[in-house]
Amino acid sequence: MKTIFFLLVFIIGNSLCIAQPVIQVEKQSFVNVGKSGYYWQDSLGKASFGEVEQFKATRFLKGTSSIFNGGTSGKVWWMKLRFKRNSQTIPYLFIGYANIDSISLYYRDTKGNIKMISSGMYNLKESDALLGTGYVFPLQQVKAPVGDIYIKMQAMNTLLVPVKLVTESVLNHALIKAYSIQLIYVGIALMILIFHIFMYIITRSKLFALYIARVILLYYIVMVCYLQGYGLLLGPLVAKFILVHAHFFIALGYICTILFNSHFLKLKRQLPQLNKIFTALMIGWSIVLICSLWDARSLTNILTQALFLLTSVLFLFSSVQVIIIRGYAKNNLLIWCYVLGWIPVALVSIYLVFSLMAIIPFQSYSFNLLTLAGIVEGILISLGLFGQRLKLLSRHNAHFRRQRILLHEQMLGYREQLNQKNEQPAEQLSLKDLTALAQSQDPSFMKKFRETEGQFIAELLRISPQLLLSELELCAYIRLNFDTKEIARTCRLSVRAVESRKYRVRKKLGIDGETNMQAWMLNLTKSS
Repeated sequence: MKTIFFLLVFIIGNSLCIAQPVIQVEKQSFVNVGKSGYYWQDSLGKASFGEVEQFKATRFLKGTSSIFNGGTSGKVWWMKLRFKRNSQTIPYLFIGYANIDSISLYYRDTKGNIKMISSGMYNLKESDALLGTGYVFPLQQVKAPVGDIYIKMQAMNTLLVPVKLVTESVLNHALIKAYSIQLIYVGIALMILIFHIFMYIITRSKLFALYIARVILLYYIVMVCYLQGYGLLLGPLVAKFILVHAHFFIALGYICTILFNSHFLKLKRQLPQLNKIFTALMIGWSIVLICSLWDARSLTNILTQALFLLTSVLFLFSSVQVIIIRGYAKNNLLIWCYVLGWIPVALVSIYLVFSLMAIIPFQSYSFNLLTLAGIVEGILISLGLFGQRLKLLSRHNAHFRRQRILLHEQMLGYREQLNQKNEQPAEQLSLKDLTALAQSQDPSFMKKFRETEGQFIAELLRISPQLLLSELELCAYIRLNFDTKEIARTCRLSVRAVESRKYRVRKKLGIDGETNMQAWMLNLTKSS
């Protein structure tokens, strides 16, 4: 009885494998047909089309996802598809992913002869039918009404193969629609980039410089030129270089992003322990960067996926900790956009890593998720940065207002002292006596100096009302012909501190670098 049962199961299973689904090209919309395909891994990479064509159906694995995921092992895979068409229809095979090292299409024509078309990043020729972000192969010579095609493919990076079998009219309409959406994404990203360049020119803040580096490296080079395949439009050599060293640009982009996030959130002060974790992540990304230069793509694939997931999640965690829990954005809701910006990046990173690891199936929309998340992140992060600049500007304005109030009160005090001196004639001392007071570090020196040189003090304040008390004292020493070392010794300051104070006084009084300050101070009351 058991023998009969197993025999029935074997016959049913074998019949299901042999009865491969036939794709109706005339009625097929622009969707991936991965589930209709059958796959076999050529571990040695030496199998010929003649050998694969003779395989029994049981040697092939049935497709389980709309997009075939061949992993990161660099193994050779074969795909088998069966389709049906009428004699008047020309079907097209479109592979909507450009980052395949090599791809070869095999089929038998109406006369039974073997036809082969080779393409891929390492086999690009001027005669290849290349459509920006993928490859297109006309299949007019495949025998009708039912024909079989075999696709041999290999990629050292992740082998993802979205395959579509469509007619020419469906292909043209769908590509125009898809490219239009991609152009909109690129346009939005360009506006974000221009905004940050403009803000960097105005502020010279390294925050904007680091985010500019992130946009260029991770969006334009990785997402647009690498993942979407637009590097092919820059030429095969450029596209191949980006393919081979893609992890270099990814690693460099994430190093810049870690520095950007740490600087924005001030992690060294706010979360020192988490800052150490980000430092370790930077070391990890540096290892990826170095390995990618030697084209060690099998190793860098694994490291990149792990670091990509961990880094993206920690970006969200650190922003929540600092901005929400520690109240960094308490009085500025725009800074909350910084937290919101990392949410889609973290969620998409989890989804993509699980998809690439084949834990969950890779879907047709997965290719656009990372681009869409990047656009949303760019808009929200830009708003968060703008909110932070507004917060800093308001803080600086408040500081300047306090300084103006203090200076105004200081001026009123000086005027009151001058009025009192005019009402009550004070004892006049000679410059020699004032010099002796200064050298002895007498606490009453400045009081005696104001009483004796009131006109000099008044003239200084007229020229520059923002002069501080310490700067007025410096002017008094200079008028008494004290050199820098004597002033430093008398005021118990370093020579460098006195020179810095002299520089500020020159700027406030409008004294150029070639003018002798002591002579200028002596001639001040004479010229007035």
